[in-house]
Amino acid sequence: MTSSIRTIGPRFVVAATVLLILAAGPAGAQDEGQISVSDYGVGTEVVDRELKGKSDRFEEGTQVVFWTRVVGGQSGDQIRHVWFRDTEEVVSIGLTLGGPHWRVYTRKTMHPGSGGQWAVEARDAEDRVLARAEFTCEPAGSQGEETGQSP
Repeated sequence: MTSSIRTIGPRFVVAATVLLILAAGPAGAQDEGQISVSDYGVGTEVVDRELKGKSDRFEEGTQVVFWTRVVGGQSGDQIRHVWFRDTEEVVSIGLTLGGPHWRVYTRKTMHPGSGGQWAVEARDAEDRVLARAEFTCEPAGSQGEETGQSP
């Protein structure tokens, strides 16, 4: 009596493995309609749809931009950018996606008196945090100053 395992042969096993890998999709593939953020950051401007002036420190008077590259979802889906100062929510801005690969940004001017620790989050419709960037706002003229004691 011959076992069915012996009659399969190595070609079938390789072909079956390839089919299983193809059926599973590429590594890291997303569920259809699942929104995620593939890149994000804070900076001072957006040029040709890319973030420029990236930093984790900005002076009062600077306009800070939070930029996100959103993947997944569909045209019409929404995310929010939520700005926090010292853990207190300052503003939440809704943004509508135009397709499954979309870049969006919001900006906030750091007015005098805005010093402190800031964070900005990208959140989906279920309020799930997709990305978070943190930065410090310093008084105008404080960047580039050396610290320490002089004789």
